[in-house]
Amino acid sequence: MHWRITQHSTNLSEVIDLTGERVVSKVKPITLPLFYSIALLLTCGSVQASNFLCSATQESFDKPALLGEECPIGVSLWGKSKPIYAKSTFWIQCGFFPEELTLEQVNQIYPNVSSSIWNKAEKKGKRCLIGPYDDFAQASLEVTQLRTVSGFEKSFIREVEK
Repeated sequence: MHWRITQHSTNLSEVIDLTGERVVSKVKPITLPLFYSIALLLTCGSVQASNFLCSATQESFDKPALLGEECPIGVSLWGKSKPIYAKSTFWIQCGFFPEELTLEQVNQIYPNVSSSIWNKAEKKGKRCLIGPYDDFAQASLEVTQLRTVSGFEKSFIREVEK
């Protein structure tokens, strides 16, 4: 079985299997020597959007991981749009920036969301994504919360057909 393990700056950790199901919502953070932390990160470099396995890399511990080019991000759902497809996975797009998110920006976002924060390289910059989510209602709640944070007022939901 494959696992994605993330540790947030709020001292909460989550363990999510690659079907997107949260297995453990809160566990005590484990302090590992730097060598083991890097080894763990290198073995856990993937995320699932829809039924598609995406690659992810992390250049440093002070930036979100970078999603691979092959990772689908779907279509934009603007305003109060409802999902288009019968079965979907959702991302929150938290912005499009010339550079990757800073640690300060990530720390502003995390109190408002329950999923991982990612960068995705594009030709003209870096797309900020949060997710993936299987529950549209949860993504809607969190995008509403995120819009109250300075610099993230234009966040919106993206839908990927399963």
